[in-house]
Amino acid sequence: MTAHDCREFLLQQRNSEGFFVSGLSDSAVSTATACLALELADARKYSPAIRRARAWLLAHRDEQALYGDSPESPANLTATFLAYAALARDPESAPQTGPTRAWLEQQFHDFSFPAVKKAFLEKYGRDLTFSVPILALATAAGVFPDARAAWRDMPYFPFEAACLPEALFRHLRLPVVSYALPALICVGLAQQAQMRRGPLRFLRSLFQDRALRVLSAKQPESGGFLEAAPLTAFCAICLCSAGLHDHPVTQKALTFLLQSQRDNGAWPIDSDLNQWVTSLALASIGRTLSAEEKFSCRNLLKEQQCKEVHPFTRAAPGGWCWTNRSGGVPDADDTAAALIALHTLGERSSDSVRQGLSWLLDLQNRDGGLPTFCRGWGKFPFDRSAADLSAHAYKAFSLYEPMLPAPMQQRIAAAKRKILTFLEQNQQPDGSFLPLWFGDQTAPGGLAPVYGTALVLEHLAGSEASFLAAAVRYLLLHQHASGGWGNPAENGRDYVFFTARCIRALQPYHEANAAVIRAQAYLQPFRDHPEAIPPEPVGLYFAQLWYSEKLYPAIFLASEESKT
Repeated sequence: MTAHDCREFLLQQRNSEGFFVSGLSDSAVSTATACLALELADARKYSPAIRRARAWLLAHRDEQALYGDSPESPANLTATFLAYAALARDPESAPQTGPTRAWLEQQFHDFSFPAVKKAFLEKYGRDLTFSVPILALATAAGVFPDARAAWRDMPYFPFEAACLPEALFRHLRLPVVSYALPALICVGLAQQAQMRRGPLRFLRSLFQDRALRVLSAKQPESGGFLEAAPLTAFCAICLCSAGLHDHPVTQKALTFLLQSQRDNGAWPIDSDLNQWVTSLALASIGRTLSAEEKFSCRNLLKEQQCKEVHPFTRAAPGGWCWTNRSGGVPDADDTAAALIALHTLGERSSDSVRQGLSWLLDLQNRDGGLPTFCRGWGKFPFDRSAADLSAHAYKAFSLYEPMLPAPMQQRIAAAKRKILTFLEQNQQPDGSFLPLWFGDQTAPGGLAPVYGTALVLEHLAGSEASFLAAAVRYLLLHQHASGGWGNPAENGRDYVFFTARCIRALQPYHEANAAVIRAQAYLQPFRDHPEAIPPEPVGLYFAQLWYSEKLYPAIFLASEESKT
């Protein structure tokens, strides 16, 4: 498909409902876990889907027969191990896994359960959200000769904790992050089924039915927990391992996996980001739409606002999710994005806006920053306050502050001061900021300080915070000779997405004029042919999973066109 400019390219991505259609990359992790879930549940019933998944996995290995998270990602231990587990069970595929297994044996030193457990616990640290489900999947798939011993030797997930009032969860020091309670329940139930008979097993069994009711209440209509294939597949695998093949939660999860498989046999990391990219796109080009289109888009956004307490996180009404599907959960980033888009489209101090702002205000942590889903969950980095989320909320607050009733203006002014304090305290010594939801898989630690810094500068434009000067210097210092930005190393990779956002961040600063001009020249070929922008896996999903989103670069290239 050819498009003459990014705005037209974007508008061509809308569906009949008015949403901009997300273009998430295929995921080896999703495909491997979903394939195994379907096979362990009923290999004969789901054989067509399983065959297509295995064919995709075999066709998307790198030259060493290894796997990355997306087809454009470098190989890593997790994706390679999960793909191996999915293929090694199949008599037709197993002969082709020799190089994969040899590489894994080098990483683990041997293929025993203790060695594999050690490797994944070291990789993911104290946060067991992903490491223990990986071990559970491999055990259920028959990777280890003594499965019963493996079930008993992996860190225990206390499924019975889910029976307590949810207000207590943040105080329980659970081994998983806030979004992973379904995994806590399902893995724990599978472990419970393999425990030796005794008083402890009997006592825990008393909580099984109640835990399953909690799990059922958290499962969305679609059957997919968070609309995420890996989380849903882990849950289905463990429920099957607990002897619960026919439980309604298991069957709904399997239906979700079956329905979300792509025609090419793969699964994405999540069903879609339609609401998220719609908010970003409308904030980018909304001013160029007709009055009638703006009215329609405002209504579309307001229809997606959560109207009731959310069953997954117990979040109050008022927030927005990343998708319009039933498995979405309201979060800080999507709520700020929707509010900013509404303002771009001409919305002012409506009930919907005030509810959204109040939702963000109530999410703010004591440290002044904003987390993703839940206030007060701070044991693991994923649940803590983050610079990108906090700066995004700051912009949403700032846009509406002048037009709000005095009491709410006072709340917002106080919240903004706290955000500035949080950001100043969390600025890196070199002036940069680290984002939570985006990274750079070519950089040390997968960090993306260029992108995080650009976000903070863009969202705090006009704040006159003194610490922003160091952030501007950081970006100017790390622009590449090409004119682009990306990996901050001198010879690092450029990203269209990062460069477009750096331009937006630096435009208010006179000292950055020359850098902006060079960056615009770098981006011009991509503006002319947005359909030819290569995939950029800079999205950083739950548990360090990388993905690319087709619309990200075009959205922020189009924002520059809309100003001209």
